[in-house]
Amino acid sequence: MLTDLERKVLRILYNFSATRRRMPTIQELEIKTGKGEKTVRSVLNGLVKDKYIECPDSNTQNIKIITTRDYDSPY
Repeated sequence: MLTDLERKVLRILYNFSATRRRMPTIQELEIKTGKGEKTVRSVLNGLVKDKYIECPDSNTQNIKIITTRDYDSPY
């Protein structure tokens, strides 16, 4: 099950890709989440590990969203 922060970052990634046709930078993710770089990178790594996103070279511009559905959530 995704944490609130993971869910928030995944939603930010989805909204950026849909409205701006690009992925946010680490700095933009820091601003949107109110968290530091280390935390943002940790969340992104968790999303990769859990197969919600792919990020082949650790560059946020190359993130590919695999799914936005949290299958463990009761909603």
